[in-house]
Amino acid sequence: MNFRKYWDDFKNAFYNKIDALSVRKKLLLVYVLCVLIPTLVTHFIFTLFIVKNLQQQKESQIKSVFNILNAGIKKVVEEAIIYSNTLYTDDLLNDMLDVDYKGLEDFYQSYEEYLRNRIYQGRNVYSNIAKVTIYTNNPTVINSDGYKKISRDDKKWVETVLKNTRGIVVMPTVEPGVNGEEGYISLFRNLNQFEQRSTSRGNNSRYLKIAKIDMYLSSFFNSINFEIFGGELYLLDASGRIIAAHTSNNSIFAKPFIKFEKDKFVPKDAYVFEERIEYDLLSGWKLVGVFSKAYMLGEIYKAIEYILFISILSLLFATMLIRMITSSLSTRLELLTRHIKKIRRQNFEVLNCREGNDEIGNVIKEFNNMTLKLKELIEKEMLSEIQRKTLEIEKKQAEINALQSQINPHFLFNTLDSIRMRSVLKNEYETAEIIKYLTRTLRRLIYWGNDITTVEEEIGFVEDFLKIQKYRFGEKLRYKIYVDEAARNCLIPKMTIQPLVENACVHGIEEIEGDGEILIEVKKENAFLVIRVEDNGIGMDERKLKELYENMNSQSYETSIGLKNVYRRLMLYYNNAVDFEIHSNFQAGTRVVIRIPLELPAFVYKI
Repeated sequence: MNFRKYWDDFKNAFYNKIDALSVRKKLLLVYVLCVLIPTLVTHFIFTLFIVKNLQQQKESQIKSVFNILNAGIKKVVEEAIIYSNTLYTDDLLNDMLDVDYKGLEDFYQSYEEYLRNRIYQGRNVYSNIAKVTIYTNNPTVINSDGYKKISRDDKKWVETVLKNTRGIVVMPTVEPGVNGEEGYISLFRNLNQFEQRSTSRGNNSRYLKIAKIDMYLSSFFNSINFEIFGGELYLLDASGRIIAAHTSNNSIFAKPFIKFEKDKFVPKDAYVFEERIEYDLLSGWKLVGVFSKAYMLGEIYKAIEYILFISILSLLFATMLIRMITSSLSTRLELLTRHIKKIRRQNFEVLNCREGNDEIGNVIKEFNNMTLKLKELIEKEMLSEIQRKTLEIEKKQAEINALQSQINPHFLFNTLDSIRMRSVLKNEYETAEIIKYLTRTLRRLIYWGNDITTVEEEIGFVEDFLKIQKYRFGEKLRYKIYVDEAARNCLIPKMTIQPLVENACVHGIEEIEGDGEILIEVKKENAFLVIRVEDNGIGMDERKLKELYENMNSQSYETSIGLKNVYRRLMLYYNNAVDFEIHSNFQAGTRVVIRIPLELPAFVYKI
C-alpha cells in the first residue's frame, strides 16, 4: 500500500518536472537520454574491447618474436656443444694430453701430427666458433695455439666447471686483442667426465683437461637482429651485463659487457618486456625488449581515431535526422506561441508556415480561422474609435510642429546677425567680429551634416573658437597653429581638435596668473596623421593624470566629457588603432599627442 503511494507521488513529481519544460527541451532530453548517452556508452565499451584486443595482439607478436630469438640464441650455443662433443669423445686426444712429453720437439711432433688439426677443425667447420683452447694441468704441455697450461688466473673458472655436475658452463669472457679487449661467449667443458661414464675403460686420465670454445659476439648480435622488430632488444647474462643488443645506441659497444641500467637505456615513457632464455646452459640469461610509446600504442591510437570518427559520424547523422524531425514540431509550436502573444497586443497576424497534417497542423489551421474572425470583428466595432483617436493625434502633432517652428535655429542666426550689424553701425567692430565667429561656430554645431571633415576645415573651426577665447581672455592668451601642407586635405572626424583646445583654455590657461600660450601642430608621419595640442597652463600632477586616464576608459560621462568624447570616438572610428598620449606636470603645462591612421575605415563614409 505504501509502495503504491510512493510510486504515485514519484510519478506526479516527475510529470510536474516534465510539464514545466518547453517542447524543445523535452525533445532535447529524449535525444540525450535515448540517443546520445547510449551511443557514447556503446562506443566506449567497444573502444575498450578493441584496445584490449590490440594490446594482446601486440604482446603476442612480441612473444612470438622472443621465441624466434630464443631459438636463434640456443642454436649458436648448441653449435659449440656439438663441437665440444667431438672433443669430449676423442680418446686419442685424451691420451695425447696425458702423455709426459720429454721436451719441446717431442710435444711439437704430436702437435703437428694431430693436436693442431683437431683444434683448427672447430674453427674452420663451425662459423660461430672464433677459437678453441684446451687447458690442462699437464706440466709437459707447451703453451701453443689451442693448448695452454692451467694458470693461477684460470683458477676461478676451473673451479666453476669442476663443480658443475654436467661439466659444461657458458659465460662471457674478455681477452686482450689487437684493438684492445675483445669479448667472447665461452663454453667450458670438462673432457675428463667422458672417462668416468664410459664402461669400456676405467678412469685412467692422469691430468685435468678442459676445453674452452669461444663464440663470436657477432653471432649473438645476428641472432637477435630481427629487422621487423619495432624496438630495442638487449640480451643480458645472469649478472645483468649486455651480451648483445639490437639498437641504434652505438655507445654500449664501446666496451664489452657493460651493465644494463634502466635509467640509462630505458626512456621514461617506454614499455619494457622481459623473457628468460629457456636453456639450462644459459640459466639466468634473459631478453629485454624496450619499445617506444608510438610503437606500442600507434595501432591503438589509429583504432581509437577510427572509432572516434565513426562515432562522430553516426552521432552527426543521428543528430541531423532527429533535428529535422523535432524541428518540425518545435518550430511550429514556437511560431504558434509567438502569434498568440501578438493577439494580446491586438496584432491579428495570420500564421504563414507549413501547417502539416498532424495535430499541430490542425491547431494552426484553427488559429488562423480564429485570427481572421477576430480581426474582422475588431475592424467593424472599433473603426470609428480608431479614426477619432487618429484625428486627435494629428491635431497634437500639428501643435507640436508649430511650437518647434517658433524656436527654429534660423531665428537664432537672424538675431545674431542683427546684433552684429548694429555693432558695426555703432563702430563696435571687435564685438561684431566675435559675433560673426560665434554665429559660424553655432551654425556648424547645429547643421552638423557629414561626420567627416578635412584638417583644414577643422583648423578653421578651431581658429574661430580661439578668436572668441582671445576676446574673452584678452592679451593673456596667445596661440600658434602649424599645419603641414600635405596634411590639410586629410580626413578626420569632426570635433577632434576643438575639444582639446577648449580643455587647454578652460583647465589650463584660465587657472594661471601669467600669460598663456597654446600651440597646435598637425603633420603627416608615414601612414599616420599626428595632432599635437600643447599649453603652458596649470598642468596636473601624476595622481590627477592617472585619474584622467582611468576616466577616459570608464563608461561614466561625469567628468572630462569633451576629452573623453574625442578619445572614445577616435577609438570607435579606427578600431582602437589610435595612439592617444597625455603628458603633463603640475605648473608646467599639458601636451596631448594623437596619432591616427591616414586611411579611414570604409563604413565611416556612410555615417
